[in-house]
Amino acid sequence: MNPLAPKIDNPLATAATHPLVAATKEQLAVTAKQPLVEYVRRSMEVEEPEEVERRANELTVIGYEKTANHLRERAEMLRARRRHRQQSIYPSPIPEASDSQWARFVRLMEVGDVAAVTPSGQVGIFQTRLKRLQDLGLARDVRRVKTESGQRWTATFRQPLTLARLLSDPLLQYRIFVASMRRYRSEILAEHRKAFGTQIEGKPATLSGLLAVAHHAGPALASWMASAEDRKRFAKTTTAYGRTTGVF
Repeated sequence: MNPLAPKIDNPLATAATHPLVAATKEQLAVTAKQPLVEYVRRSMEVEEPEEVERRANELTVIGYEKTANHLRERAEMLRARRRHRQQSIYPSPIPEASDSQWARFVRLMEVGDVAAVTPSGQVGIFQTRLKRLQDLGLARDVRRVKTESGQRWTATFRQPLTLARLLSDPLLQYRIFVASMRRYRSEILAEHRKAFGTQIEGKPATLSGLLAVAHHAGPALASWMASAEDRKRFAKTTTAYGRTTGVF
């Protein structure tokens, strides 16, 4: 509980028993010398800009505007550091997207766990289809195999790639995702450029949205675009389109 602005559960509490009074007394007992200074010091150690901003707003409410502004400067510095880190990790590999747009697209496409293999044969953070790995020349003989717990998807991977290595390496998964998006981009621009700007599911189609559909639907992209029934039947793909179209 924040000692400067604790949650008030009982609005009818008396002054002596009011949670704000009790919390303030407890804080003063713990840090008898300059409790505000101690609170600010601890706040400056927080690494999440949203939390630092929240604390700054609390200080404004109780009248410490200058101190609050100091924390806001810290929050903005943390945000700038985060943006730089994201852009460093996700430089755009395609000319249609800026680094920041590409970083946003990547975050929206990160929907799985690094070590996951879904019942439908999708793997990793981006839930890349094993069939897509085969398209990219990284695997062959995609198939289901029996295990003690049932059945699971696997493939024969091109050495030195293995399924175990793929499921343990998020950077490798990202590099494969980039290679896949580059290839899908070329196909979309060659075959579906006229679809840009048309309304699909109530939103204008853009390259980012169609890349998301291609990622999930593969060769069924054209069918998904043309058929409202397909868009209803493949709800996961349609949801991905709705999240990502318009990013670039």
